[in-house]
Amino acid sequence: MRKAASEMRELGRKHATLMREKAMQRKEEYLGARVPRELKAAVIDRAASLGIPVSILIRNILEDAFNIQQSAASEMPAQRRVTEDVEPCTFPAVIGWEKISLNRSMQCTSCGRQLAAGSMVSLGLAMPVEEHAILCAKCR
Repeated sequence: MRKAASEMRELGRKHATLMREKAMQRKEEYLGARVPRELKAAVIDRAASLGIPVSILIRNILEDAFNIQQSAASEMPAQRRVTEDVEPCTFPAVIGWEKISLNRSMQCTSCGRQLAAGSMVSLGLAMPVEEHAILCAKCR
């Protein structure tokens, strides 16, 4: 009986390795992480509320975090970090910048790239008679 259980475990390991290799062929890279059960549930709930797959939500969060770390603002505490990397004269109607998660798909005001719901973007707030600006991470 133990031999059969051992063989089944080994077969399972081989299957997992094969599936991981297939995933690597389909995608650029694979990144796995162990997280607490509560965090996993929160991520799954957030992705469901945004109507996007968990992998897309995690990718968007990681891309946003990487871009923030690349900027000079990364020295500041996360709660006080400012997303204004844009030259003020580029968007003269904008009175301030805020980081938001899109509720629906939109286009970047600067480059026109389509941004998916759940993407973290910079929102340029304008006066009521002016148009707001939405910037993707690359244009920010």
